Amino acid sequence: MARSHFSYEKRRKELEKKKKKEAKRQAKADRKAAREAGEEIVEPRVEIDEYGNVREIWPEGYDSYGNRIVTDDELEDDESETDPA
Repeated sequence: MARSHFSYEKRRKELEKKKKKEAKRQAKADRKAAREAGEEIVEPRVEIDEYGNVREIWPEGYDSYGNRIVTDDELEDDESETDPA
């Protein structure tokens, strides 16, 4: 008789859950380290639409991963500051 995929699915769900929990723990540790170092911490605003979907809205100047978007003007300013001449 064939085995069901229940045990496989259960293990897969456990691994996904463990991975998500580890990612949350790491993000929390990163935020704590940034706060202790005095860095600016930017977090998204969370909205729920009429269908129950959750959306993260990042402040202007940040991408969907929370990384700061650097413009060409800022790059030029950074390069001129590092020039010893």
